Amino acid sequence: MRRTPGSAARRETLEAVRRGHATVTALARALGVTDNAVRLHLGALERDGLVERRGAVRSGRPGQPAVEYSLTRRGEEALSAAYAPALVAVVESMAQRLDVRTVRAVLADAGARMAGPARPDGTLRQRADACAALLASLGGAVDVQPARQAVTLVGHGCPLAAAVRADPATCTLVESLLEHRYAVRARQRCVHGDHPACRFELTE
Repeated sequence: MRRTPGSAARRETLEAVRRGHATVTALARALGVTDNAVRLHLGALERDGLVERRGAVRSGRPGQPAVEYSLTRRGEEALSAAYAPALVAVVESMAQRLDVRTVRAVLADAGARMAGPARPDGTLRQRADACAALLASLGGAVDVQPARQAVTLVGHGCPLAAAVRADPATCTLVESLLEHRYAVRARQRCVHGDHPACRFELTE
């Protein structure tokens, strides 16, 4: 899941860490703020998994060594705007160069890789709620609509809208992600076109 800093000041702190200002003192000097302000922002960024402590250095002054910070992978992602256009370009390239079956197979494999360890426990409704929460964590907004033998996830928009506009087969990635993570059968009923919206029918 991509996370972004909660304020402009935290984002500036994150950017300063990326530029190599690794200690509280160095960050405070670079940002023109107090050490305490930097510690406050670093604490929030560390809790969000965007920075981590990588070691300590001695300044030559009395006292404890200064802690050095660096970006985590999640922190790098939070500062990047390249992922969406890169995904769209890859999807467009696959759609132009590969047959439909191969495109869907690649996207299904990508979804399975994103899924991580399977979490098959719980009723269908409980797993549907977990699917909805997963889509929300990826930037979606989804309602859960139970029926007699199925549960439908009805999305308001799509977290991969730009890529779906490039090729509707992109929905296969999400379908595979849900199936492999929560051991459900997910059937696409998505809305495509200029305003894509997720819709997946889940069964056992």
